[in-house]
Amino acid sequence: MLGQGLLILQSLLLLVAVVLATDKTYRVRGSIVASDILSDVSQLATRAQVVLNGGECRAFIQKDGTFAVDNVKLGDSLLEIASSDYAFPKIHVRISLKEAADGKEEDGGRASIAARYVQVGSEWSVNAPVLAYPLRISASDKYDFFTERQGFSIITMFSNPYMMMFILPKLQANLDPEALKELQGKKE
Repeated sequence: MLGQGLLILQSLLLLVAVVLATDKTYRVRGSIVASDILSDVSQLATRAQVVLNGGECRAFIQKDGTFAVDNVKLGDSLLEIASSDYAFPKIHVRISLKEAADGKEEDGGRASIAARYVQVGSEWSVNAPVLAYPLRISASDKYDFFTERQGFSIITMFSNPYMMMFILPKLQANLDPEALKELQGKKE
């Protein structure tokens, strides 16, 4: 009984080792570049991260704006820059094995990385222009979480429904009886 359990455990460990050994991963590199919106990359908050596939892989952005996301598997991924201060475009990254001259995939594990901008809610198109690698990403917008407080306005105060409920009974009390009967007659 103990021998069978040990044999099963050894088989599972061997299977896991084989799967991990054949599952080769790659690195996606790039940098955040200065633009009109983000003039100094070092202003980017230290919490800003590069996120692949909603958190499957993450990397921090260095002070000089460079980043390297490790352990990225072959296939399609969505690269996002998670920042609380700036908005960045989303990028579709496709990692595939390079083809040899005879048209077969190389066994050496060399991969090609093709990256394209993607619109949220749309299909990933292979017709979109390919971005240069290593990636160079610039901020597309700055978040503005605070709005300036509006000053006092008498019109705004009287357009409030609660203020109308307070004022209308007072106005009806001051109407002459004939006008009040006329208003009540129109309601019926």
